[in-house]
Amino acid sequence: MQTPSTPRARFEALLAIRQTAVREQERRHYAFGYLRLAIGAMLAYSGWLALSHPDDVPWPFLIHLTLFSAATVLHSKVIRKLEFAQRAVAHYQRGIDRLNGDFSKASSKGERFADPHHPFSGDLDLFGAGGLFERICHARTREGEAILAHWLLRMEGPPAAPRRLDAAEELAGQLELRESLAVLGPDLKASLHPSALRAWAVDSSGMFPKAAMWLYAANAFSLVCVAASLYLWILSPLALAGLFSAAVQFGHKRRIAETLHTTSQAGLDLRVLAGALRLVEESKCSSELLVEIQGRIRREGAPASERISALARIAEWIDSLDNAVLRLLDLLFLFSLHFSRSADRWRAENGALVDTWLAATGEFEALCSLAAWRFENPDTGVAEWIEGPPSLAGEALRHPLIDREKAVVNDARLGPGQRLLLVSGSNMSGKSTFLRTIGLNAVLAHAGASVPAAKLVLTPLTLGASIRTVDSLQEGASRFYAELQRLKAVVDLSKGERRLLFLLDELLSGTNSHDRKIGAEGIVDTLLRNGAIGLLTTHDLALAAIAENPVSQAVNVHFEDQIIDGRIRFDYRMKPGVVKTSNALALMRAVGLDVPEK
Repeated sequence: MQTPSTPRARFEALLAIRQTAVREQERRHYAFGYLRLAIGAMLAYSGWLALSHPDDVPWPFLIHLTLFSAATVLHSKVIRKLEFAQRAVAHYQRGIDRLNGDFSKASSKGERFADPHHPFSGDLDLFGAGGLFERICHARTREGEAILAHWLLRMEGPPAAPRRLDAAEELAGQLELRESLAVLGPDLKASLHPSALRAWAVDSSGMFPKAAMWLYAANAFSLVCVAASLYLWILSPLALAGLFSAAVQFGHKRRIAETLHTTSQAGLDLRVLAGALRLVEESKCSSELLVEIQGRIRREGAPASERISALARIAEWIDSLDNAVLRLLDLLFLFSLHFSRSADRWRAENGALVDTWLAATGEFEALCSLAAWRFENPDTGVAEWIEGPPSLAGEALRHPLIDREKAVVNDARLGPGQRLLLVSGSNMSGKSTFLRTIGLNAVLAHAGASVPAAKLVLTPLTLGASIRTVDSLQEGASRFYAELQRLKAVVDLSKGERRLLFLLDELLSGTNSHDRKIGAEGIVDTLLRNGAIGLLTTHDLALAAIAENPVSQAVNVHFEDQIIDGRIRFDYRMKPGVVKTSNALALMRAVGLDVPEK
């Protein structure tokens, strides 16, 4: 059968298969439920018969008990398969919803990474509802989310970005692999605590000494006392054994309790991580970055997933101490101390690797997010990196947060001979959206993602923007003062080693025309002298005069509107030159304000 070619067709095909699997597992679930009910009734009846005839061997009861136990085990496996199939259905349904423009069920909106002082994240809508992170992130753990957010915020570019892009290209078509990652658990973010796990892994302050002479002496004495008690049928040897064991345990009581508690939680956290690590270990990879990630977790000795399984067994032993019988035996044989020492030995051997495992899993999740973005947006392209003076040249650039059917594409070129685009235009004509289009394409390229453009060629850049500045009551700053602080931060960025791409919207709009012109010219001149390139939008046509200075290497472009049958129409197409029209008065009248004609 031919494989579906479009993302929607592949999602729908796999969704249909998983829905069939859900129906099949539900059928088995109900069948086993009725079977267990029937066997349970027979078990109750045979148990009554066994009690009525205590002298006979209760073969029917034993047979029914065996059958009921086997049915319970098989039923639990069916339930587990049903849960996985249901998660897979939800996974592909979310994929179809994303293709329909519905991101309400996104794994995260990334609000915790929002920083009002970051040089561009708020201006470009990276985080929050409707933001870029919401559209891209598919990570199931907090670690994966943090790594993806780090890539978007840091503007690393080459050599990291091309390696990530190669890895994402390899993973893009591996839908079953990404499905396996998605169905590992219902809520991995709530189940995995990276910071606490890291702290536990490297904490050696509470480890027990290697010497175990008193522990094994207490165990040997307890065995002798148990044998004596059974032989003599008296309890006094057990009391002596308990006193000796209590004396051995007394000095370590607090340390034992702490180790058992933290190890139990760490074992739970690592069990959550083990499934993702196993996927990474077993994946057949060829891209450089994926092979490197696999190498980090395939150290000498057992694979990471096997090492974690060993700790998981220790954690299960610790949890078994909740059993009343084992608690009683612990008084004699000090199981809690044995388990604590086993946990410490595991931590001494593997604790230093936990950070590597967390980072490798998070990076793999982040790469799967970039891969899903690439797969679900096949019209995105691959950025081409060049060396030389700062430059950015894009063809058919599209805003990634606007539905592709509605988005209008534009070209842009910045570099030697054209280092500044002065963008004029009327209200709502698309100037700010164009700035964000440039910025978001640059962010995606530097993060290692594909870009919504027919072509994008650029040098490594850093990014600074002043598009959305607001006043702050908490910091006692007006909007104009907040804008000045942001502009100072942008100018400071231009002094760095990597050249700056600046995006300035309605520069100094909070002051009068005279001061705005002088201030804007000074800021732009400083940025250009520092080797930056960028865009500046304005309503004030006096700023268009900056392009008259040949030293600035600035070019005027504009967005315009047309009034047809009393309604304002926009085409959102960038055109050369300075805008010749203004729609401010027309907009005032359109909302019902009484504005004179002249």
